[in-house]
Amino acid sequence: MLTPFDNQRRLQISKDFLELVGDNIDEICDRIVTADETWVRQYDPESKQESMQWTKKGERPPKKFKVQKLPWKLMTTIFWDSEGVLLIDYLPKGTTMNGQYYANLLAQAREAVVQKRRGKLSRGVLFLQDNASVHTARVSWQALKNTGFSEFDHPPYSPDLAPSDYFLFSNLKKELRGRRFVDDNQMKMAVKCHFDCKEKEYFLGGLKALYTRCEKCISLLFFV
Repeated sequence: MLTPFDNQRRLQISKDFLELVGDNIDEICDRIVTADETWVRQYDPESKQESMQWTKKGERPPKKFKVQKLPWKLMTTIFWDSEGVLLIDYLPKGTTMNGQYYANLLAQAREAVVQKRRGKLSRGVLFLQDNASVHTARVSWQALKNTGFSEFDHPPYSPDLAPSDYFLFSNLKKELRGRRFVDDNQMKMAVKCHFDCKEKEYFLGGLKALYTRCEKCISLLFFV
């Protein structure tokens, strides 16, 4: 459903990323910082496939009732890199996610890089984010410029080329799905524990996957 222009952008940006990486994928991934927002719910029921159970031959499967997602949820913004999570922010209830709020998060993310990743800023941070309106607002653009990060273009309507979407958030929600949290703190602790138990190789692998995804994008669009 993408327009020819959108497809061309996907093709060109994928080519640009592969050219940037060359034979230095570890070096490039070490420079990347990426961020995005997602909803984390008080209770997100398992999918039909996830809740399937083995039964003996001829045995009827247990009856299951349809379960609704609970309306309570928190907007969660995560900044991360090849070594792990740099910053997690939960939007306070009653607050709107806008350009100014995101600009403040960018400043916090820069400070997190300085404090947690010695030398990364001097090596040159490559910043990946999608084209959400809060990311492209003028105040956000100025804040990003102030961080000293170099932004790498992201093609429109392409969550398959956004590491937070295809890797970080999908795995997080898969682990949390089916669990019911009694309050905000319990939910936040579950998110923290999910990331704390992961080795550096986990995050590096998520970023490296962008290379093969760009290759696939090029192969699919080359003859379009």
